[in-house]
Amino acid sequence: MIKYSILLILFIGIQSILSSYNCCVPSQWQGSSLSYDDAGREFTKNYYYDANKLLVRIDIIYSDGSFNQSTYSSYASLTQTGTEWVMNNLDGTCYQTGPDFWNAQCFGDKYGTPFTSSTNKINTFSNPSNGITVVTDLHCLPISITNTLANLQFKFFNTQGHVSDESVFSAPPACSSSNN
Repeated sequence: MIKYSILLILFIGIQSILSSYNCCVPSQWQGSSLSYDDAGREFTKNYYYDANKLLVRIDIIYSDGSFNQSTYSSYASLTQTGTEWVMNNLDGTCYQTGPDFWNAQCFGDKYGTPFTSSTNKINTFSNPSNGITVVTDLHCLPISITNTLANLQFKFFNTQGHVSDESVFSAPPACSSSNN
């Protein structure tokens, strides 16, 4: 009887630990995702993320060649707004946008996407109230992100827990010389 009581207590303890599991992507990571817009056109996003230097770059490239944009974001601190440049890679123009605040890429109860399950080294976080489900590997790198309310799904590939070339965060000269 005591053995079963101990097992039950352990099971409940493990369940409560797992149900409050939180994770954040590695401090540096890169990867790509494939998705479709509401018109059914395929596009790829390339992500470069550096939490140490507070830098983000996201490329959006449509497979039909109709759209190709890179966004370069840098943040002075975790509590101040950042600077963001958007480069139209089709016509070479660049403009400044913002301001945004740093957004840590984390998942779990603490971050508004509660942990729901872990199977085969894959973690699932989901918030039915906002329609967002995030599936990650054991290192918290994204495998897929779904927003059912916006009818969007991003399937990730080539994710790595580092950034292979730091120069990806350097905005092109057209951005730094832009007066827009």
